[in-house]
Amino acid sequence: MLAPPPDSGHSSKPRGELSPQRTIRVRPIPAFYKRRKKRGNEIGQVLLRRGMITPEQLREALRIQRETGGLIGAILDRMGACDGRAIAEALIEQVQSGGQVGKWSALALRARENPSIIGLLVRCRPTLTLLLLVAYDALGLITGATLGQFLVPGWASPMTGLWRAAVVAVVCLGAFVTAQLYSMAPPSPPDEIRRTTEAISIVYFGLYLVTLLERTGTLGAGVRHGAWLLAWFLSVVFVPLGRGLLRAKFSREPWWGHPVVVLGAGKVGRTLVSTLHNHPELGLKAVAILDDDPAKHGTLRASWGEDDVAIESIRDPSLNTPSVRAVWGRFSEVEGVPVVGGLELAPVLAQRLKIRSAVVAMPELESAALVTTLEQVGGGFSSVLVIPDLFNIAHFGAPARSLGGVLGIEVRRRLLLTGPRVAKRMMDLALTLVGGLFVLPILIFIALLIKLDSPGSIFYRQKRLGQNGVRFSALKFRTMYGDGEKRLAEVLEKDPKLRAEYNEFHKMTADPRVTRVGRILRKYSLDELPQIWNVLVGQMSLVGPRPYLEREIPEMKQQEGIILRVKPGITGIWQVTERNASGFDHRVQMDVEYVRNWSPWLDIYVLARTFLVVVEGTGS
Repeated sequence: MLAPPPDSGHSSKPRGELSPQRTIRVRPIPAFYKRRKKRGNEIGQVLLRRGMITPEQLREALRIQRETGGLIGAILDRMGACDGRAIAEALIEQVQSGGQVGKWSALALRARENPSIIGLLVRCRPTLTLLLLVAYDALGLITGATLGQFLVPGWASPMTGLWRAAVVAVVCLGAFVTAQLYSMAPPSPPDEIRRTTEAISIVYFGLYLVTLLERTGTLGAGVRHGAWLLAWFLSVVFVPLGRGLLRAKFSREPWWGHPVVVLGAGKVGRTLVSTLHNHPELGLKAVAILDDDPAKHGTLRASWGEDDVAIESIRDPSLNTPSVRAVWGRFSEVEGVPVVGGLELAPVLAQRLKIRSAVVAMPELESAALVTTLEQVGGGFSSVLVIPDLFNIAHFGAPARSLGGVLGIEVRRRLLLTGPRVAKRMMDLALTLVGGLFVLPILIFIALLIKLDSPGSIFYRQKRLGQNGVRFSALKFRTMYGDGEKRLAEVLEKDPKLRAEYNEFHKMTADPRVTRVGRILRKYSLDELPQIWNVLVGQMSLVGPRPYLEREIPEMKQQEGIILRVKPGITGIWQVTERNASGFDHRVQMDVEYVRNWSPWLDIYVLARTFLVVVEGTGS
């Protein structure tokens, strides 16, 4: 059993014992650190609450952890902010207050009982994941081809139609393999849509030509051209849709995806593991992290002994009590993934845990050292992915290029070129004119609700910055009482919490200015539907950067020169991926990357995700 939780303060008892009573010194805890509790830094909260460290010391320790990794307690100890006794007492209190470190203790226990595999469990089933993906692709292809034939009267009997659909599916699946749609690391969503569309189009066009050549007499006699076109269109829609539904349903299951070992526990490695954890649809599940730097390890680590893997605990020998032993031995972790030891364990994990893939996230290494590392530890893996420190550049499928054997990433400015701009404008007009016919009844219904709910105009016009910095009036359904800008200033002046939230996100989740109907419109992002008119007159685009306010220019950190070169959009990449969870600076960066890497496939992906966001009601 664990000893009773000691109080905060200093003790005159011997260093080997934990003091049962201490004098508590209470100090106010900033809200920032309360939010940190949700991010797995509870040990810092306990130390702060007990008065053993200062907020400044915790802030510095968190900064060091983000940059280099390691346990918060160990970092604070190295900083001299507190000693091992204080950390041990905080760990005991943490266990007794809710058992939050139960998974750490379980992993440490498994590691000691079975050091040959460091107690790691690999639940991923790559073969099952691949079979499900192939099955969903085949289902989408067969469904699309079958419906395309049966919806056009007189083209084929049921059995003949199913047989032709099966042939189309088999050929398309072969094309998908060629297009690397079943690789370990899937392409970005826009690139996946492009590859599936191109593969399906090539197959359908080829089979269509074969069918025409088989006919005698007049070219195309007896060929139902509409059936071919409809089957192609349905297949192009159903395959990406099926893949999206499959990942939405199963990607968070422990068996989904491919297990990988991450080499490097520094800033890039930690960012990579967090990204894989937050985006399970990528299909890569980090099982363990390896790094040669002892500072990045916890108080428990694995190393290669004389004959096999050995588990060693790093702790202050003077704190050798049962209570401390129960909580002190821990692996350092990133999103639940343990940093188990040095790089020499990589071949062991590859062989014994059947892990075939590794990701190298050590951009600080010189090229010669990187090659040596790949040769020494990468031989046990069939696939090794090298990650550079380019998290602010390589977004949305930025392509890699080989320049005489030198690897590079192409940073493009597609929307600054005339051709892509014309193509995007034609796409906007076509989709707006067709979609407007379906949206018009919804617009009329919402306008009546607004008029009945509160006095005032139906629409709200706000000056925004358009292409080349030209001001225009962005249309929205009115969702607030009275003068919105005036009320905003009053609310922010009276409420410091709302002011802090607005300064960070430029939005408020609980806005007292919003009407009853306005809350519903904002929840489902329906308040922006009138901006279809702005698209028709050429002031906006369906997809694009956020339409910024003039007062926000100083906060854009010189990025307005890129963003304001293109038309703002009704929806955009951050609206369908981050929503209100991202800060202003991150939104600006994502808008910049959208301008750099625009493609029609990216717009199609954003529009499809926008529909899901509206249905789910995850708006502001």
